[in-house]
Amino acid sequence: MISYFRSILPSRLILLILLFLGIQLPLVLLGIPGTAPELLHMLVGERLADGHQMYRDIYDNTAPISALVFWILDLLAGRSFLAYRLTSMALVLLQALVLNNILNRHKVYASNNYLPALLYLLLGSLSFEFNMLTPLLIGNTFLILSLPYIITLSREGYDNSRLFVGGFMLGLAAMSYLPLAVFLLVGIFAVIFFASNTFRSFMLMLCGFAFPYAVLLTYYLYTNTSQEFLELHLLRPWQLQVAFLRPPADVAKLMAIPAIILLLSLLSTASLPQRLVFQVKFQQLMWVWLVASLLVIFTRDEISVATFVIVLPPIAYFGQFFFTSGRKAWLLNVVFLVMLAGVLVLRYRLALGINRFLLLDESPLLLPEQAQVPMQNSSVLVLGNDISYYMQNKPVTPYINWPLAQRHFGKLHEYQAVFEVYENFKREMPKYLIDKAGLLPELKYKLPDVFGKYKPTNNPDVFVLE
Repeated sequence: MISYFRSILPSRLILLILLFLGIQLPLVLLGIPGTAPELLHMLVGERLADGHQMYRDIYDNTAPISALVFWILDLLAGRSFLAYRLTSMALVLLQALVLNNILNRHKVYASNNYLPALLYLLLGSLSFEFNMLTPLLIGNTFLILSLPYIITLSREGYDNSRLFVGGFMLGLAAMSYLPLAVFLLVGIFAVIFFASNTFRSFMLMLCGFAFPYAVLLTYYLYTNTSQEFLELHLLRPWQLQVAFLRPPADVAKLMAIPAIILLLSLLSTASLPQRLVFQVKFQQLMWVWLVASLLVIFTRDEISVATFVIVLPPIAYFGQFFFTSGRKAWLLNVVFLVMLAGVLVLRYRLALGINRFLLLDESPLLLPEQAQVPMQNSSVLVLGNDISYYMQNKPVTPYINWPLAQRHFGKLHEYQAVFEVYENFKREMPKYLIDKAGLLPELKYKLPDVFGKYKPTNNPDVFVLE
């Protein structure tokens, strides 16, 4: 069966797409419970669609290009988990096909095939988390698009303008998700491996990387938002500790199949016959890509299965070596079928009723059940981490991301923070205030003209504006 995809006939491509859609679409169309990260992204898009400006009127660290995507989706579909899931499916499919095309076009392997795309799409179907439209997934698209521009210099003479484009694509990836700036290391090693004039080529790529940020920073300077942009996005500190969004054991179970395939593939590269110099250099570059991916993953604020999407390109690249090795055909087919069966079992474990054996807990990602409160289609502000109240209500004021709202609510002992809260509430006052953090007594004491207007309801955490 695996040999069927060693050809590049159109029928293979059609079957590949149908296989991907067959695995993904049933669960996506049947509906998957909404997740807190997706709802937060929807709130960002909704606020942007209402005419508010990122970082000045929305306190969130979503990168600019990702915020633009969420804004466009809100204009087209509003709050729609289905639209987000279909968009993420389209991105995964696009990434797989573009990567496979790059590998074939540049003769990275001895023969052209669809095996990298097959592995990419199968492993990208392991969990519903790969169907979450995240900034990391958006940025991964630009990383793959940068690849042909940073590896072809030695084959095209002194056409260094391609390096500028490659750096530009890496800059767009970082503007989708800031930690992807680490992949500038991949660009540096590409210059070392492929460029004839290393320093000049590196500076050209660096200019391409900095160009989109220079344009964006100029825009924020003209709109008097540069300080907020620097504080909330560009100068955010790195999280140099491992923090799992869901139990580490669950992440290990779900990522066991990709890890095994990667291990078998890396072992297969040790027995490769002598190849072209370009192919050897490209393999070295993919090693750097793999290391950069792991560095980004394990320096994130929160780690879940969705963060491992950036490891899919190196797994797809190295995986081809295992499935085209000199091992017996029946063994390779057995490994592939076991991998396919494992993906289907993990993907459909809830529908098949076997999750009680796997013991995978998705509740940390899912939205909690909304409390019974006397509000619907009203303006709301939640002082706390429970954003489920926004499901049927509209957020107001910039404080939609509670951890980042601590820049004001966490410093109520400072005059400037209290003044900023007053200014934001003067522009927008929510109809309902949900006080999960117990801050309302202090706020009423320090800003009685604003928070003194909120009266208690039957729910002790909910206050209504009179």
